[in-house]
Amino acid sequence: MLRFFLLFFATGIMYAQQPKHYDLLHLDAKININPYQKKVSGKLIYRLQLLKNTDSIVFDAPGINIIKVKTGCFKTPFHQTDKLLIINKKYKKDKTYKLQITYQAQPHKAMYFTGWQSGGRKQVWTQGQGKDNSHWLPTNSDQNDKFTWYFKISFSKDFRVISNGQFLGRKMQNDSIAVSEFSQTKPAPAYLMFIGAGKYAEQKITTTNGTPVYNYQYPDKLKNDKTYYKTKEIFDAVANEIGVAYPWQNYKQIPCRDFLYGGMENVSATSFNGDRYIVDSIDFNDVNFVNVSAHELTHQWFGDLVTGKSSADHWLHEAFATYYARLIDRKIFGKAYTDYQTYLYDRQIIAHQKTDTIPLHRPNASSLTYYQKGAKIIAMLRQEIGDQAYKKLIKTYFKRFAFGNAGTQDFKHLLFEVTGDSLPQFFKIWFEDYRIPKFVLTQRYDSIIFKENSHQLPLDFLVITDKNIYKTQQSTSFKLPDFQNIKTIIANPDNQKLYDIHFTKPDIWLKNQILHAPDFIDRYRALIQIRDWNFNRKDAIFQQLINRKEYFPVYKEIIQQIKHDLTDQHVQMLSNLFQKDLKTRQQLAIELDTIPAKLKTPYKSLLDDASYVTKQSALWHYWVQFPAERKAILDKTQNLKGGNDKAFRMTWLSLALITKNYKNVEKQGFTKELIAYSSPHYNMLIRLNAFEMLMQIQLINADVIDHLLDAAWHFNWRLHTSARRYLKSLYQDENYRPIIQNRIENLPGKQREFFRKYLNK
Repeated sequence: MLRFFLLFFATGIMYAQQPKHYDLLHLDAKININPYQKKVSGKLIYRLQLLKNTDSIVFDAPGINIIKVKTGCFKTPFHQTDKLLIINKKYKKDKTYKLQITYQAQPHKAMYFTGWQSGGRKQVWTQGQGKDNSHWLPTNSDQNDKFTWYFKISFSKDFRVISNGQFLGRKMQNDSIAVSEFSQTKPAPAYLMFIGAGKYAEQKITTTNGTPVYNYQYPDKLKNDKTYYKTKEIFDAVANEIGVAYPWQNYKQIPCRDFLYGGMENVSATSFNGDRYIVDSIDFNDVNFVNVSAHELTHQWFGDLVTGKSSADHWLHEAFATYYARLIDRKIFGKAYTDYQTYLYDRQIIAHQKTDTIPLHRPNASSLTYYQKGAKIIAMLRQEIGDQAYKKLIKTYFKRFAFGNAGTQDFKHLLFEVTGDSLPQFFKIWFEDYRIPKFVLTQRYDSIIFKENSHQLPLDFLVITDKNIYKTQQSTSFKLPDFQNIKTIIANPDNQKLYDIHFTKPDIWLKNQILHAPDFIDRYRALIQIRDWNFNRKDAIFQQLINRKEYFPVYKEIIQQIKHDLTDQHVQMLSNLFQKDLKTRQQLAIELDTIPAKLKTPYKSLLDDASYVTKQSALWHYWVQFPAERKAILDKTQNLKGGNDKAFRMTWLSLALITKNYKNVEKQGFTKELIAYSSPHYNMLIRLNAFEMLMQIQLINADVIDHLLDAAWHFNWRLHTSARRYLKSLYQDENYRPIIQNRIENLPGKQREFFRKYLNK
């Protein structure tokens, strides 16, 4: 037995490490899903071509129970390891075979079932990023193997089923089950297969180039819905920016409950986090789907149409998707919006470079590197080679590798083909190294002195004089002509490059940059640098900024600099800021911990703003600041339910519970409502907010413990990580430990053993 076990184990390793010597061409699949039992079963017919002679074919099938396999019409022997299906037969090179696989599974990942046991929105959705789809369907998970497929999906007739490709219709299988058919006619890798089911309304639009786009929405959210803001404009803009026609039959966007990420670019069928991005017109002012929508749509080209060859090529997916999403943000919300978001990410990248040391062109680089740093590098590459060459490069890339795979070397070869330069220094700095180029500069007399230029790179400067504005590029110390007329000099103007710049300049240059720099982001960068100035030096600057129209981060920075020293002049500044835009008023709600008496009335008006974040912050701060008005302010806001995450409502409930002599008869109902939000009936985002609030006000009972235990076993790591942390904290308290121990004993064996070990280690 031991010898057989070791041989079998070694065989599994051998198969796992060997390439799969075949090319999948097409899949016909009949799939039955039982959401109440969390089971999936099916019959698959793969058509494949052999790339070499072999005596076995290997499929990825972790945790799947294979019932029967046939090659053509003949039953074929097979065996399984914990991860693989191994079909034993002599197969000949260049020959095409049909393999029939009958299977069943109860997948612990990749196919998720929400609401069927606990209430709330009932959904099934798949998430196959990487190799995970093989947990619900035996397949070849290699992203280099692309094929077409045809799905017949059996599911309850009361729910809409959504999948990749063209919907061909729906037929009744019996009184309760309907079969939905979908055809994906162009090849894609297995990780991009998708099946979703739920209660959805369908909205169809057609893009300028004629592509049908289907936006799915929860029927109860249709009123005042702003989730799919400017979908047509986003689609048209992405297609125009890329310059290559959309490659698939149609496009769909599907919200999913308890989704693992922001979104996922399943071919022609983007799934996304419905808990966060389903928004009404008020929620929209706090969070929106635009960037995620543009990002996942871009993946239909970068990732789906052309797929990277290996994990080292992941940047070819994420960097481009993030870059084009930034272009769409700029188109929809303006340049200042995008510049500010990019600047914040740039500072984060620079701050983390000592610990975030895996370069862009490597497996296992961080999300910050693949997405945000990668997007900035793409922008710099475009600037390096010019718009015309960049657009030609992208068009050629898709023409050359459409419906196939490409790696970084392929991209570099194509770059040389298009431009005559493979940019070896550029790739060495930005793709093979993690260190950010650093510049240390100072002004001395009529010169700019380079104290450090870590990579010996040229640096752009914007020189603003009394008479004109001009640019210069330098890599070593240099003299300034017409020095006496210079108002300011800006290094790396408009934050074009990802550089770590330390520039010591005269105070008057900083002041002039704040007031006269042509780009918002340069004015903002200088404003941050005067945080240590005394108010005698900077109040006049603040006043000038307040008297004109600036983007809200400028006013946010002013609020942060003055809020701990509220002189009469500063109070008047704040009063003027209440007359500004919605986002500036939101910063007043968030930042002002102390509300001056003179600002009491305008601050109270924040409760009427079209922002749930503003309302929530204003309610909390007003309640804290003015105890005598607590009952009145709670009465004023008692009927506001808040946004999709119910954060405002939970804040209101918690304040109502801890306010003395307020609606004492109704407090039992308030308690019940707040605890209910932590239950499995609600989505992950609501539950996370509820647990945080319940822990803050220490409203913990057996029901809350049960809800925490359920959440701590949830498939979504964000929910179970927080729930486990809260449980561990409560377990240290002797008042709660007996309750937790008692409730654990009611759990199924596997869960019971896990929590015993977890809480006692």
